[in-house]
Parts: sequence; C-alpha cells; structure tokens
Amino acid sequence: MICDHTTDVADAILRDGFRDATGPYMFIGIELTGVFLGDRPMDVNEGAKGDQVLRVELPDDIDVDDFELIEEGKTYREWCVPAALINEHATVTLMSDDELDRMWATIWRGYLDPPPCNP
Repeated sequence: MICDHTTDVADAILRDGFRDATGPYMFIGIELTGVFLGDRPMDVNEGAKGDQVLRVELPDDIDVDDFELIEEGKTYREWCVPAALINEHATVTLMSDDELDRMWATIWRGYLDPPPCNP
C-alpha cells in the first residue's frame, strides 16, 4: 500500500521517524492519536500543514484497514496509523516537486474530465 503524508518537517521525519500526534479530528468531536496518511497528498483544506509530501510504502501484508477514517462525501481515503507501525514496516521517501506536479495533474484531470455517462 502506498500512501502520502503532507508535512513541513520532512527532514526530521526522515532522520528520526514519525511520531504520534494527538488532537481533534475535523469537527466531529473525537481525538485521534497517530500519523495521518492519505491516498493522495492533503492540503490545508483537509487539515494538513506544510508543502512537503512523504511517500509511505507499506508492505502488502500490513493491514491498516482498522485505521481508516471513513466519512461520507470525501473524495479521498485517509488513515490515522500508529507511528511505530509506520517506522517499523514502511519505506518513506520525500516526493520531488516534479513528482507532485505530475500527481496533481493526474488528480485534477480526473476532476475536469469525468468519465462519460451511459445513456
């Protein structure tokens, strides 16, 4: 599984690993502890801070289904995963600006060119 984590401290994470954070999740009144990962880079509209994106690749045998944050109407998938699990099992790399530009172009193309409707 490949996920993304948006941050402003990529160098520290790459050097020292992820650390759990605890805080309120959106506006639903619960607190979560862990590291937020998404199926695409997040931005300030989704609660992320920073403009650096770490690619987090977890082996197929690591199951994070229990950590998924499911909300009706979201256009992306998101997980709050314990830092220890990521640090122990994941390969983490910093995405380049070119990689991000290509990814966002693909994402936006999907929004701008939706699949045709079948009559």
